[in-house]
Amino acid sequence: MTLAMAPLPKAVPRLFLGVERSVCGRPWRDRLDERGTARALAIAQRYETPELLARILAGRGVEVADVEAFLDPTVKRLMPDPYVVTAMEAVATRLADAAQRGDKVAIFGDYDVDGATSTALLARFLRGAGLDPIVYIPDRIFEGYGPNVDAIRSFAERGTQLLVTVDCGTTSIEPLAEARKLGLDVIVIDHHQADETLPDALVVNPNRLDDLSELGHLAAVGVTFLTVVAVNRLLRARGFWTEARPEPDLLGLLDIVALGTVADVVPLKGLNRAFVAKGLIALRTRDNVGLTALMDASRLSGPPEPWHLGFLLGPRINAGGRIGRADLGAQLLLTDDPIEAGRIAAELDRLNRERQALELGMLAEAEAEAGAALGIEEKGAVVVTAAANWHPGVVGLIAARLKERFGRPAFAIAWGAGGTGAGSGRSIAGVDLGQIVRRAVADGLLLKGGGHAMAAGVTLKRDSLAAFRAYLEDGLASAVETARADQALLIDGAVSAAGANLELIATIGRAGPFGAGNSEPVIVLPSHTVAFVDKVGEAHIRARFKSGDGAMVNAIAFRAADQPLGQALLRYRGQRVHAAGTLSVDRWNGAERVQMRLIDIAPADPNMPRQA
Repeated sequence: MTLAMAPLPKAVPRLFLGVERSVCGRPWRDRLDERGTARALAIAQRYETPELLARILAGRGVEVADVEAFLDPTVKRLMPDPYVVTAMEAVATRLADAAQRGDKVAIFGDYDVDGATSTALLARFLRGAGLDPIVYIPDRIFEGYGPNVDAIRSFAERGTQLLVTVDCGTTSIEPLAEARKLGLDVIVIDHHQADETLPDALVVNPNRLDDLSELGHLAAVGVTFLTVVAVNRLLRARGFWTEARPEPDLLGLLDIVALGTVADVVPLKGLNRAFVAKGLIALRTRDNVGLTALMDASRLSGPPEPWHLGFLLGPRINAGGRIGRADLGAQLLLTDDPIEAGRIAAELDRLNRERQALELGMLAEAEAEAGAALGIEEKGAVVVTAAANWHPGVVGLIAARLKERFGRPAFAIAWGAGGTGAGSGRSIAGVDLGQIVRRAVADGLLLKGGGHAMAAGVTLKRDSLAAFRAYLEDGLASAVETARADQALLIDGAVSAAGANLELIATIGRAGPFGAGNSEPVIVLPSHTVAFVDKVGEAHIRARFKSGDGAMVNAIAFRAADQPLGQALLRYRGQRVHAAGTLSVDRWNGAERVQMRLIDIAPADPNMPRQA
């Protein structure tokens, strides 16, 4: 008789510095369990890497044999044959035919950064092939997401023969049916989740149900790049490129690909890491006139880093689609005129400041509503807020802030005329928003909706709000409970203030680029004194920590003034704490110094009170 063996319990990493409950209410755990610690030791010994770098690599699942490839992610090595994506060969053939015949092509993109970069990438390539494509970005408020019949009819009136949608179109059954009725060929290049029924088009989307490429983690701009590679290869085989019409430098376009990849918060793994790593190199050459103007308008100092793409450049591109002219971002990325680029970049910078002011007021209302709905004990699986006076272009940002504040999926909805609302949702790891939103559409709760695991958009009637909220609670409760069960802060290592230097940051950076799916290493300053702390700006807290040998390191906690972290920092002035955060280079007036972006702290003395 054979007895079935019970599965071994999952190893739980040990507490880091014994912190069971930080000021933010979570345990700190070593990112590495015993097996991970052994792998880190093997990496350090085999490659003679610093211990901290070895720990970071092991903590991200890098095997000993894969270290060199991980530290140098190259597009050449990680690029698959584009034809592994379903329908790619047919799409490449149709686009190559268009180039050779001189067809009139219209590109319909989305109004976010991924859409703008996808549009610009494809348009630049087609221009290089001798075409002059129509570039169209819909107005977020008046047209909404995805292709619409009026726009499609305007393309037909202008003689369009081929319509290409990028970062949209997968669920646009009726509008694309109208395009086919009008005689247009249609290509969809997208990455959003798909249903069983696809539009009457050639659909390249690694997230369609019959796609086996395992490239579903790509942003739309990544899928567009694969498409361009496939078309370029086919045109080369046909002898299309000549001395008078030279083959384009596709690697030189990776700055655009990197921007869309980071801004769309897709996992930085595999090919995405290579896109960003090599795209940052391309960005540093400042060859793209529009991106150069945007970097200057953003007052970006020093070489571009991934967080610059996500927090400086991306929001400015997005500002056009949120509260300004929707096509500004794509036009900026397409222009080669420095004067025009400077004008557009300045306008996007102005719109971004206007967006920030709108966001502050909306966020205060949304947090108050969410706090009242969840109650003191913060019960509930989701946060759903709505208001009539909110700008529909900013609700996605409000949803993201609510998700951060309450640690659960969040929706923000702006009511418009006629009692119809447009909203956005943002999710936490392990909870698929796109799937439940598509189910809600199928079940008749939403007029429109779609997205992917971490973000979704919805359109609904006001009298459906309560039912939609209950639907989310019922459908997501279990997944949210599991995701929130252990919200431990995972720690990669500890250093002293003296050890937190520029050399250490360079060492850590070898494991980058960091972002979604390849999280920035969390470092702890153990038992350091809060030597200085004060509020700065609207809601930030600046601090300085001192080690026992007198060395100092600066720190900042963003948007923390009214949160437990900021309040604890002010309370612990002059006392010793363990400080956890990420290390970065702060550049000011030509000088460089280390700065910690604070995530959490815990009292070094366990008898110190954690709350006021």
